[in-house]
Amino acid sequence: MFLSVFAAVLLTLNVSNLATAVASRQVVAKAVNVHVMQTTTTNSAITTNATMSTTNNSGWFGWTSSLTGPIVASVKLALAPYIGNPPVIPLSTFFTIGIATCMSLISSTAAKLLVDYDMVRTNMREFQAWQKQVNAARKAKDDQLLAKLTKKQAGMMKLQSRASMEQMKVTAVTFVPFLLVWYLMNAVFGPNIVAYAPFPLPYIGAHLQFYWWYLLCSFCINLPLMRIFGIGMSEN
Repeated sequence: MFLSVFAAVLLTLNVSNLATAVASRQVVAKAVNVHVMQTTTTNSAITTNATMSTTNNSGWFGWTSSLTGPIVASVKLALAPYIGNPPVIPLSTFFTIGIATCMSLISSTAAKLLVDYDMVRTNMREFQAWQKQVNAARKAKDDQLLAKLTKKQAGMMKLQSRASMEQMKVTAVTFVPFLLVWYLMNAVFGPNIVAYAPFPLPYIGAHLQFYWWYLLCSFCINLPLMRIFGIGMSEN
């Protein structure tokens, strides 16, 4: 009798535990299904957004390529006798030097015609002299002289601003045309190597593409041209 009761109790407890376990598993399964559905929905949304973004980017770059592609192809074909197709050394090397020289000549000529460098040098000389006096007065703790110099600050700022604006005339005239020419030539030459450095340069290396070779040529050509044209801040 006791064993029968004990067996019945065990059976009842096992059935109860089994029902609880089944219910728990159902709850867990529902939660997992909900999580999977949410994850799937989120991933689908992300994929949709990525696809839309890719489509938009492709549309933008596709539109740009469709606009500039024929121009680049035509220029590349026209320049093939001078730079090679694809560009080869030394044709591309000397051609880039020629481009840098032409751009520097145009920039120097514009500066010579548009900028009053005598006024720029005079204004900057006065501003630098005033700045040195201010620094000296501060070091000497001469409050009386410093107060006197401070009254001239507004006038000195105007001189500096006028000199800066005068030099900006060249940038205002040449920036957009130069940017278009540089963009076009960079597209024409592409990733091809146009020059070799005698030793590896920092951050650049020894194999120079159009971008780096053009910058180096422009820097080296601009300095003597500025002396020849009598422009810049240095006295002739």
